[in-house]
Amino acid sequence: MNRITQKLQEDKKILSIYFSAGFPNLNDTVQIIQDLEKNGVDLIEIGLPFSDPLADGPTIQASSTTALQNGMTTQILFDQLINIRESVKIPLII
Repeated sequence: MNRITQKLQEDKKILSIYFSAGFPNLNDTVQIIQDLEKNGVDLIEIGLPFSDPLADGPTIQASSTTALQNGMTTQILFDQLINIRESVKIPLII
């Protein structure tokens, strides 16, 4: 059973947080994930910024734009997350 299914089967409400990878700074992503888990978040959705976020609201559009200006790419995000499972146990969704 994967971590998402396990979390959803728990008999409690879930605190799920979304943030844009590479925002506010390019190398903050792993620390943000670790801090969110440490502070009780149950599930994290990591937004992969892209240049035309029309379906997103203004806040996510702005954070995605900043992340792209910071240099965030798919490869950088995957490189940042390659060892994340050694320290983070909650479900992560990209």
